[in-house]
Amino acid sequence: MSPRRLRGDGGAATTETVLVAPALIFTILVVVQAGLYFHAVSIASAAAQDGARAASIESAPNVPSLADGEAEAQALVDKLAPDLLDGVDVQATSVAGGERVRVTVTGEVESVTDFPGFDLDLSVSESSESVLETFRPGE
Repeated sequence: MSPRRLRGDGGAATTETVLVAPALIFTILVVVQAGLYFHAVSIASAAAQDGARAASIESAPNVPSLADGEAEAQALVDKLAPDLLDGVDVQATSVAGGERVRVTVTGEVESVTDFPGFDLDLSVSESSESVLETFRPGE
């Protein structure tokens, strides 16, 4: 029996590319999706903060302007992320006996791509509270 001769490494680059390319593409997609998710969290947080600030300004004595806060938060989300967040829901509520306002922004982050058999549910929910600003005359 004669020893087997090695034929060189011809075709190895093609084989390596076929094995590595899908993993590389998947890694790139995961990094991009993570970036979009954290960007959506940042936008939702900023919208909640702006909404809480707008809602904390009283429109009548000891009455927060909840509708103004919701409108402000929704406007910021529409301006900064019209295609990034879907199903955006903005809720402003009065808490702590009417002394504080809370604005909550929730939504679904768009996915970069859909993988068959893999449901990627990326939802965002950010809240912010602010003290109700009231006029207190000096004594």
